[in-house]
Amino acid sequence: MSNEKFSFQKFIEDSKSAVLNPKEHFTTLSTTGGFGEPVIKAVIYGFIAGIFVLLWSLLNISGGTGLGSLFGGAVGIMAFIGSIIGALIGLFIGGVIVLIISAICSGSNDYEANVRVVAAMMVLTPINAFLNIFNGFSPVLGNIFGLVVNLYGLWMLYHALNQTLKAKEETSKIIALVLGALVLLFAIIGFGTRKKLNSLEKRFGDYENISKEYEKAAIKMAENFEEVARGIAETTEEMTDEITKAYGDIEVDYEFEMANGETAKKINSISLTVALKSLDKDNNFAILSKGDSFVQTAVGEEDYIVEYRDDSGYFRSVEPNIPFEKVVVMFTGFLNEDDSWKEITEWETAE
Repeated sequence: MSNEKFSFQKFIEDSKSAVLNPKEHFTTLSTTGGFGEPVIKAVIYGFIAGIFVLLWSLLNISGGTGLGSLFGGAVGIMAFIGSIIGALIGLFIGGVIVLIISAICSGSNDYEANVRVVAAMMVLTPINAFLNIFNGFSPVLGNIFGLVVNLYGLWMLYHALNQTLKAKEETSKIIALVLGALVLLFAIIGFGTRKKLNSLEKRFGDYENISKEYEKAAIKMAENFEEVARGIAETTEEMTDEITKAYGDIEVDYEFEMANGETAKKINSISLTVALKSLDKDNNFAILSKGDSFVQTAVGEEDYIVEYRDDSGYFRSVEPNIPFEKVVVMFTGFLNEDDSWKEITEWETAE
């Protein structure tokens, strides 16, 4: 845990940098130092967002009097407190989500590093809260602003994956594009649904036709969701094709097994990475083999020990603590029959 004191001046500079120049900001973002700084950032961002929520709540009931005004103020205060608590919860849950995305993209699997990325991205929280005010004046304008902020958040995530978490650029780009497409798709559905509801509201007095309008709206929404399902299916298929291009087809001449007896039926770089990620003190061993040749790894005191055997002999890594990222490269190199992975570390005879 770092003993470095939190600097509010640095916090302001970092916030500006994250919004105005995310690529440069995430290039220099520290991935160590403890959880104190990310927690403080989340509290501050949640506090600022809560102020906007509270002010909007009070403005909404400013024309009211008596109990109505008092109740509205109480709701605003609870929303203010909820914004701070929600920011803290979102920080750690977001860390888990980004960690999963980072692992898919072969990036850092260090939880603290991913939490620090989320803390930096939370600069958009008060911005989003402020822009939500426009929903009270123009729902369409508010939704447009919200869409822009969400897409910009994905742009920040893309740079965070590449610059801070050292993920593969090709996979990061695919993930960002897929998420962006889904955000746009649901935004379009939201606009269409809101337009239909506004139309129904204007005609609410027409009791003879109101049921027909609801029926039409329901059918239209069903069609929209069918389009969403087709869009997701098509996007998933495209994503699979892109991943296959990036990582290679499924290999059939290889066998993969872990200490717990589990095997990988479809062996490629993706399935290997996911399987290796599951190793722990209980399930502490994995081997990838082809004929009499193999590469295997075991969980060490800190990181991993690697051994391999081929026509030249049986060897063990001299370095006792090889990081996860290098282990993945070694297994992938063996899978792709690219011997350059042997140059990652020094080896000694194991027999």
